[in-house]
Formats: sequence, C-alpha cells, structure tokens
Amino acid sequence: MEAMELEELAEAGTAREAMYKIEAGAFDLAIVDIGLPDRSGLDIVETLARRPGAPSFFVLSMETNRALVRKALQFGASGYASKSIPIANLVLALELVLEGELFVEGELLRDLLTSALREPEERPELRERFEALTPREREFLDAILGGLTAKEIATRLGVSQRTAENYQSSIYSKIGARTPVDLVKLALRVGLMIAP
Repeated sequence: MEAMELEELAEAGTAREAMYKIEAGAFDLAIVDIGLPDRSGLDIVETLARRPGAPSFFVLSMETNRALVRKALQFGASGYASKSIPIANLVLALELVLEGELFVEGELLRDLLTSALREPEERPELRERFEALTPREREFLDAILGGLTAKEIATRLGVSQRTAENYQSSIYSKIGARTPVDLVKLALRVGLMIAP
C-alpha cells in the first residue's frame, strides 16, 4: 500500500489553536479528536465544516457513543472512526473522505443503523418518496444502499462519475436525506434494507 502524499501538515494541541490554523491555512483534510483540553473537537466541526473552502473533517476519537457519531455527521464531518482502527484501514478511510465520500467505521455504522429500527416510524409519505423514484433512480439507490462509492456505481451502471454523483444528489433531495447514513436509516424504516 502506498503512503498518502502530504504536501503540508500542521498539528494543534487545543481546539482554539486548531481553529486558528485551519482558518489560516488551505488544508484539504482536518483530523479532529473530540477530547481536547479546552473544548470539544465537535465544536471545531460545527463552527467550520460548512464554511466555503473548509477542509473535509474526519473525527478520530476514543469516544464511540452513538449520539456523538450522529452529532459529528450532522455538524458536517465526513468521517468518524475510533482510535483503535487499524492504520491501514485509517489510511483507506482518509483517502475515501478526500475523494468526497463518507466514512463511518464498521462497528459504529452498524450501531447507527440498528438504532434506526428502534426510532419512531417516519411520516406515511416517506414510503411514497421512495416509490416516486424512477426505475433508473432505483438502480442507483440500490447501489448506494449496497455501500458503493460514486466511482464504483459509475463503473457498475456504465455511466460517468459525474452522472453517478448527479443521481446521488437527486435521490438525496427526493428522499429528504442529507448524508448516506440518513438515506440508509430512512430506507430501513420503509423496509428496503435489513439492519446488520
């Protein structure tokens, strides 16, 4: 496995220092720990993740609480993993995030999806949103729910990556999902998937 190419690397010991360096620099990726001395690393994500030109945020933490994982994704994080993740898997996860994909470590993702089955049912029109998808959109939906990246979906369905990304955006919009995790949870609620 080739090592990731790093053009510029910066390190910070506090949330305040990290926010200053992120705002002053031009980074593609920010790896954030939740347990910082002055503030929660999630404050960094919440404050900066949705700003124009912000880097992708990857939360790497000892904290594996489902609520924290969900909150990080809601704030705009593109990845979440525990500090026990094997280094080879972490490198692959960071590369995925840099390519614009979402990554949640396997055990944490399964926990999120399983919890979706215990939450209240969505409004009746949720199923209608899925049923309103065209046959072609349904093909893309099945591929997304299968865990494929945009690049893999493009290869499987014989379209360009841009077309695959456009279909993904359209499906998220029609269903009312903001992230792949949201989409999977909504699909679980209408019986389109079985939680691991």
